[in-house]
Amino acid sequence: MIDGKKHIALWQPYFFPYIGYWQIIHAVDLFVVADNAHFIQNSRIYHNHILGQGEQPQYFGIEVSHASYNRLICETGRVVNLKRADKMCRVLEYYYSKAPHYHEAMEVIKPILLDEEPDLTRYLVKQLRAVAEYLGIKTEIRLLSEVSARWDCKAPEVIRRTCEYFGITNYINSITGTKYYDKESFREMGINLQFHRRNDDIRYKQRCDEFVPDLSIIDPMMYCSRDEIHGMLDRYHFV
Repeated sequence: MIDGKKHIALWQPYFFPYIGYWQIIHAVDLFVVADNAHFIQNSRIYHNHILGQGEQPQYFGIEVSHASYNRLICETGRVVNLKRADKMCRVLEYYYSKAPHYHEAMEVIKPILLDEEPDLTRYLVKQLRAVAEYLGIKTEIRLLSEVSARWDCKAPEVIRRTCEYFGITNYINSITGTKYYDKESFREMGINLQFHRRNDDIRYKQRCDEFVPDLSIIDPMMYCSRDEIHGMLDRYHFV
């Protein structure tokens, strides 16, 4: 709760998302997973970046089945491949085994990678809840499909109906939303819109000299304690 008022956010489910995503979940009272939004190819829904070869961002993700923009996320499956999952664990061992919190982090990450859930939405939500618990985030997580199974309207109206359904009028969006939404239009709908921006001073010691920002949460989990990451969750501001 911010300033004594309840806040809500709405976002597609991401695979081990970056710190800004977790900041928004932590900031709100209710986080709504947009499970019935259209699937987006080459997105963070099914892959993210870790610190890989040459101290550069490297793709790290899962396989999906029947992926298409013509399908909703909740209509998309996950390819359960234990050989691939084991290889992903070995990739993390290769790049992070010397990180100070490797073993602690893998106690959370490995069961997620080895999970045999074939439904993409259920898998991603399970992952979000497991990492949120590890980070000490207590925000309630719900599904957009609870509000309506399908949508025949544009995003601002989806947000308006979702806020109305849950009875919360303070809405937080990532800073990228400034390209699509304006506060005055939302104010006319009875919604107080705020844009979240993570602070630029978030830094922690990686294995390279020059800090690489906005990697998957896997990276700070490897290099930082839970208390240190929890402290990062409040390092943001609204614009």
